[in-house]
Amino acid sequence: MQNRTKKRSNHPFKWVAAALVVLFLFPVTAVVYCADPGDVDTGTYRYNPEGKPDPFKPFIKIVEKGKSAGKAPDTQLIEERAAFIPPLQRFSTEEFRLTGIVLTGAKRFAMVETPEGKRYLLRRNTRIGINEGRVIKILSDSVVVLEKIKDFEGNTNTERIILTLRKNGGNP
Repeated sequence: MQNRTKKRSNHPFKWVAAALVVLFLFPVTAVVYCADPGDVDTGTYRYNPEGKPDPFKPFIKIVEKGKSAGKAPDTQLIEERAAFIPPLQRFSTEEFRLTGIVLTGAKRFAMVETPEGKRYLLRRNTRIGINEGRVIKILSDSVVVLEKIKDFEGNTNTERIILTLRKNGGNP
């Protein structure tokens, strides 16, 4: 009598080998089924400029001076001056608040605060105010500003304005 029993020990090994062969022959299909098409992540950083300032844009706007043919020289001068007005010349002298004075030998400095809350240093001959004022003296408790004021007739008068230092945050 012959032994009619067959060995089935190689049978599971054949199925595993066949599955591996299929995976190695068709690896692209396996990746396509596993990948998420909506999420493409290359692992590198990408800059998103939305809602951020442009780092290459200059802080100061440069205005080119163009010659206007039909305009009077007075209006052209006003336009050139309006192109860039320093922060100390945007407000009236009375609107500034004197917040501090430093006296060191020959050098004297004063600090003023604008109505916007920004602070600036003043030295002698610093321009301040909308009426072409200049700092002429810095004393221990005040700053003297000389302004040119035009009246309604067109005459130019000079006026001294004194900014006093407030002690302990109170009134002058």
